Amino acid sequence: MKYTLLFLVFVASALTAVQAQSVITAASFPRAGDTILTSVDNLPAGNYITGGGGGQSWDFTTLQAPFPRRTLLQPAMQGPGSYAFPSASFYSSVAENLVAYFRVSSSKVELLGFYGEDPLGLGVETASRFDPPVIQQRAPLKYLDTNSSQANLSIAFSSDDLPAGVLDNLPITPDSLRIRLNIQRSDEADAWGTLTIPGGIYDVLRERRTEVRETRLDAKIGFFGWQDVTDIAIQALNIPELGPITTVSYYYFSNEAVQPIAMVIANEDESQVQRVEYKANNIASNVQNADALKPGVWAYPNPAIVNVRFEFTNLPAGRYKLKILNILGVEEWRKSYYINGNHTEKIDISSLRKGTYLYSLVDEQGKTITTRRLIVVRP
Repeated sequence: MKYTLLFLVFVASALTAVQAQSVITAASFPRAGDTILTSVDNLPAGNYITGGGGGQSWDFTTLQAPFPRRTLLQPAMQGPGSYAFPSASFYSSVAENLVAYFRVSSSKVELLGFYGEDPLGLGVETASRFDPPVIQQRAPLKYLDTNSSQANLSIAFSSDDLPAGVLDNLPITPDSLRIRLNIQRSDEADAWGTLTIPGGIYDVLRERRTEVRETRLDAKIGFFGWQDVTDIAIQALNIPELGPITTVSYYYFSNEAVQPIAMVIANEDESQVQRVEYKANNIASNVQNADALKPGVWAYPNPAIVNVRFEFTNLPAGRYKLKILNILGVEEWRKSYYINGNHTEKIDISSLRKGTYLYSLVDEQGKTITTRRLIVVRP
């Protein structure tokens, strides 16, 4: 009898531990006043996608990032365009000319929409509202929970509101344009366990999200109704966001933090991990505001031994030269790139001798955008 009682106590304790590890509560929800610190690895090397199940142990300690990014969650009423989101709880800056508004309740965190540049980057300042809102996080979230959701967004504006030259390549001259965005998402809390990232170990519940995001562009000419011109615009305007895009993401939630501990973003068939965002720990210096990253390039790891990554940030579309020079200013290496926005390259520097170098980014007009120090070490 004693053995049976002890066994039952052991089983009950084990079940309680499993339940505690696999239930995410509203304690993980972000609130106004929080500061979110994240790092982003745009060239993740390793196996960051595993099968579902409980009691797993994930090791993400090989992730690398050039700097941590700071995102401030500020009271909604203080944000630009707050009049368009009266029920919002907080807002955060997404880019230099774009902020996002969120609503927090006892059971979910919702993205209400954006204020600033339009979703296609055509240059129109507007309020973009989702109907219904996009669910960012739910609570309680338990192992094996499944959810599905959808959201829509529609913005119409006059062609006169666009900057000059934007529509020059279109074979039509529309009076008005309309952006339509539909999001279909299915979520499953498919695994739980322990996640180790640089600087921390966390008990987590993993949620797998499959999202189909389709953006269409309509045009109105004269007395004709709205006409879908998406296929024409894809060719004429070179807007990669148009059309359907499917992604699979893995969110690692924990009650120990008001943000996902990690987010693994992959392509549709999960054959390629596009990036991993993770909680930044052990912050000492070099923190960058996520919405105010200046055009430039960052090298990491630095000091470097054999390989170094160069992360290009917020660059206007064009051709650029990246050069590595020795301390006397003599060029040791160069390569040209076409970059539009952000890009990451991994470079083999095994041919360089141990020492201090400078790396410099030059635009197609010959203007030096930034110059920084690179230290090469040898074991």
